[in-house]
Amino acid sequence: MTGHSRRQRDDEALRPTWIDELVAAHPEIDRDAQQWWKSTSPEQMVGSRHHTVPRSYLERFAQDGQLWVRDRVTGGSRLSPTTKTGVIKDFYTFINLDGEKDGRLELILGVIESGAKELFDRMLDPFRPPRPITPSESMHLAIFLAFQLQRTPQYRRMTELLGDFLAKTHNSDVPGIDQVRVVPEPNLHLEHMSKAAPRLSELFFDRPALIVTLDQPLFITCDEPVVLVTNGSSHVEHTAACFKTKNQRRKAARRPSRGRMRNADIVHIYPTRPPAGAAVEVALPLTPRTLLVLGPRGTIGPLAHSLAGAEAAAYAADVNNRLVEQAYGWVAAHPDHPTFRSLVFPPPGPLVRACDGGSKFSQDLDKAPSPRRPALLGRGWK
Repeated sequence: MTGHSRRQRDDEALRPTWIDELVAAHPEIDRDAQQWWKSTSPEQMVGSRHHTVPRSYLERFAQDGQLWVRDRVTGGSRLSPTTKTGVIKDFYTFINLDGEKDGRLELILGVIESGAKELFDRMLDPFRPPRPITPSESMHLAIFLAFQLQRTPQYRRMTELLGDFLAKTHNSDVPGIDQVRVVPEPNLHLEHMSKAAPRLSELFFDRPALIVTLDQPLFITCDEPVVLVTNGSSHVEHTAACFKTKNQRRKAARRPSRGRMRNADIVHIYPTRPPAGAAVEVALPLTPRTLLVLGPRGTIGPLAHSLAGAEAAAYAADVNNRLVEQAYGWVAAHPDHPTFRSLVFPPPGPLVRACDGGSKFSQDLDKAPSPRRPALLGRGWK
């Protein structure tokens, strides 16, 4: 990362979000939030099983509470109840400033899910004619999408990989450092998610919404259900240092020029999945027949669109392929989905890459994570 891009990132981090501006205009919001934290026990939801994809969302793809679920890596399949799909014990439990296990984030996520569910119910109600979403509905949807992108095992595993890479890079002279796995506490993931979600939600707010309806129940879903549709160009912006070999970096570091030394130390780290800011459109399958699409801000388009026959099948195949590609742990569909069992899953790839001249640490990043499952409160997956 260059100094210029670092300053841009710092300036962006300091810029007030819409939540900051809302609280500044209405101080009672902050007062009520503080009162809620004081009056709510941190023990609630500690030890419970947390859905990384809302159960209310999964129910729309289920039959009698059952989904057909396939493993993203092996392709193995099984029937799974929605009560047990995408569930991890204590996944959102964190250690608060008093050193206690705190489960209140799960309660907050429940409120966020309720706001989105109310909107989805309205949009899918056949007795209510389509209409543009209101600013309030857009806000609920934007927050839901922002959290859903970051609340998943894949995002936590990416956080772990970054922590492991940075710890090893800064301690590369420690004997045996390449033989250990450095695992940041889950608090790091949850803190970043809570702080980044308001800013991320700004990218989704006030976008026009379209409901695409198929004449067949063909859409599937997965543990990463938010689809970011880009313009096709690469989201990766390499620097000149990205193309330097390990020897070139060592040679530049030995030279007396301060500029050359700084240049030798540049390491470009980037996620393999495009960031939300690159999305021209954002899509979320709502049921086996319906897909919610958010278009570019400022555009005007239809509120609903129907597809049938071969056109519907081709459209669903494109969406489903994107979902399979970005899924991390599992993919799910209605038990009667006509083609789900025969879908071909491509091999999983890396989550993060680093341009550092080809060190062993960056080579370890440049492949599918192993293990795939993230840690939980300092211990393994439970």
